[in-house]
Amino acid sequence: MSGSLDAWVDRFPEGWWGYHWAPPQPLSAVEIVGSGALDQRLMATLWAVVSRRKSVMLSSEAPQAGKTTTLSALVDFLPPQTVGVFLRGWFGDFSWTDDVGPDRGYLLINEMSDHLPIYVWGRSARTALRLAGTGYGLGATMHADSLPEAVATLKGELGATDTDLAGLTIYLQWSAYHTPAGMYRRVEEAWHLRLDEAGSLAPVRLAAIEGDRSPSLTGAQRLPAPPMLTDDGGRAGRPLVHDPAAYAVLATSLGMEADVLEAELAHRSDFLAALAERGACDPVSVSIALADYPTHGAAQ
Repeated sequence: MSGSLDAWVDRFPEGWWGYHWAPPQPLSAVEIVGSGALDQRLMATLWAVVSRRKSVMLSSEAPQAGKTTTLSALVDFLPPQTVGVFLRGWFGDFSWTDDVGPDRGYLLINEMSDHLPIYVWGRSARTALRLAGTGYGLGATMHADSLPEAVATLKGELGATDTDLAGLTIYLQWSAYHTPAGMYRRVEEAWHLRLDEAGSLAPVRLAAIEGDRSPSLTGAQRLPAPPMLTDDGGRAGRPLVHDPAAYAVLATSLGMEADVLEAELAHRSDFLAALAERGACDPVSVSIALADYPTHGAAQ
């Protein structure tokens, strides 16, 4: 990749940034952590997962939460042999699967919804979820206020099965709204989706914001901008609390021992912290640095 921000942005097709007249300011994984939207451990977890071409679903009820910005940054975590496939619309052509298998293919969807014709819904969304359930990587965003709401939507409107949804290895739940003090946008929950021994969807919560989540914003996805709340209840300063037992389950799903995953997450976290400390924070600098990161047991 050319060492310019224009080249970094040009990796994404027309329409990737949705209805915006101009693309939002792109951010790197390091800058997203610095913004407080999610913490370093969770970003390291996303890196470990995406580097293995596993799937992620990024969700917020309200617009402008930073989902597409984050998904764009996660693309830098994919191994170099990956074939990225950008989907758009309701009736996509999936004949490419004849040549690109789950060992190389990674589907990218800037929004899975029926809000605009360029977004992915209907048959295309259903096929994308099915492919995720059979081993293809998938990075996507959607509108929902909680994991149960997202599951109900994907099952009820798209006919997704538990196996399909278990292919979405990580689910992140944002909350986003305006306050008089400024914009609040944070990941408030992180989940690992998997099947139990009976073959049923059995999510485990990896992390949650300390205390209670933000108020429900059901219906906010239809607004042109996030709603205005009186305050954030102090949530901007609260940490994410991570559950070691849930991370042990994630390790098993990745075919690892829990202590091996913990060591990998610590190594990746330290690497991101070192980039921040030396000021290598912009998308291009981070992308170049990540390309030189040594493989740490991840499938390449």
